Amino acid sequence: MRFKLISLLVSLVFIPVAVLAQYIGLYLGKILYFIYEKIMFLNMPDFLIIIAPLVISGFLAGYLAAKAVQLIYKKYHLIFCLIIPVLLILASVTGNLLNPADSITSLELTGMILREVVTIVIFYVTLKSENSNLQNN
Repeated sequence: MRFKLISLLVSLVFIPVAVLAQYIGLYLGKILYFIYEKIMFLNMPDFLIIIAPLVISGFLAGYLAAKAVQLIYKKYHLIFCLIIPVLLILASVTGNLLNPADSITSLELTGMILREVVTIVIFYVTLKSENSNLQNN
């Protein structure tokens, strides 16, 4: 039981790491697509220019949050490490769907939701790949 409780508490680190990594990833993605469009003169479709930086930020957030959990506690319980992040992602997606800002387009809303899905999927895959030899009782 203690093992599961510690895993649940360690997953709290997901919140600050994911938020910070999403901001960093968003700006890295915007810089990348600025270089593609303005410097390399690649003709990129608008949906890719809008959605790709958000997906990059979700990937970076999920990966860095999972690595932070692994760094803090090596013998984590996978399911209990996912409880708080999944609830947070569900709340974020619900907030985006129920109260979208007036200034965003449906493409941006789709990108935001896709970012959250990518964040939790990469978080799970990274934790699972490193935790394959541990027992989750």
